[in-house]
Amino acid sequence: MASEPKYPIREVSRLTGINPVTLRAWQRRYGLLKPARTEKGHRLYSDADIALIRQILHWVEQGVSIGQVKGLLNSPQPVEEGSNWELAHQSLLAAACELNTGRLEAELNELASLYPAELLLRHVIEPWLTSLAQLVRPDGQLIEQSAMALLERVFTQLLTIKTGPRIAVARVGQGNEQASVLTCFELQGLECRSLELGLLEPLQLSLATQRLQSDALVVLLGGGLTQSWFAERAECWPERCFFIGELGRMYVEQGWLSRPYENTVSEIARKHNATFGLV
Repeated sequence: MASEPKYPIREVSRLTGINPVTLRAWQRRYGLLKPARTEKGHRLYSDADIALIRQILHWVEQGVSIGQVKGLLNSPQPVEEGSNWELAHQSLLAAACELNTGRLEAELNELASLYPAELLLRHVIEPWLTSLAQLVRPDGQLIEQSAMALLERVFTQLLTIKTGPRIAVARVGQGNEQASVLTCFELQGLECRSLELGLLEPLQLSLATQRLQSDALVVLLGGGLTQSWFAERAECWPERCFFIGELGRMYVEQGWLSRPYENTVSEIARKHNATFGLV
């Protein structure tokens, strides 16, 4: 007997990590999902629908474009791993090099609507930013700066969520300013609101704790921090504080961190959900 529809879209988002905007796009544009409706028209998903979403996610993770997934659900075929991600990466790079901001903006918005934030960041945006930084051409700096400015604007405009946990995001050390915006975008994919604090001096946190009214603090670790820097600020961090960022691995190996660390906020959500309260 078919499973009964019982999960509203927000609950499905929590269970699968796929935000409601993407779930709706998969349904409307590609017919991948057919949830039931309440009398008021709200979507209700069954256990079978959730299993189907996870199957779709399996193919997307392998690099299958969302437009090709439907044909693979009933008759799986081997695919070239990462092919869709690489195509998206190269398309963004070409648009950036052409200084075609209109095309670049349209492609970024399209990708953001169709793919989970975590996968989009790891498989497309981060490799694309690396390629921009490695351009060897006279106008390379102009291309990189133009693309990064547009990326920041597009992702900032996408931060529209009004409900859910409120997570403060801050940077410490020497790091990329755009990393905060990317983290806020990833938090939105986890159904969290974000409050960007910019470059933080932790010694000032006690002065603002009551006013922040955040459910957690996420700190992006940059370079140039020392053992004494961490030791002097060990008591400054709030109880629900989490460190992220690739450079943090170095500090973990040194044993300098006094709060949980993972590379990304999605990993924090998966591994520390009891205290982070995301998914």
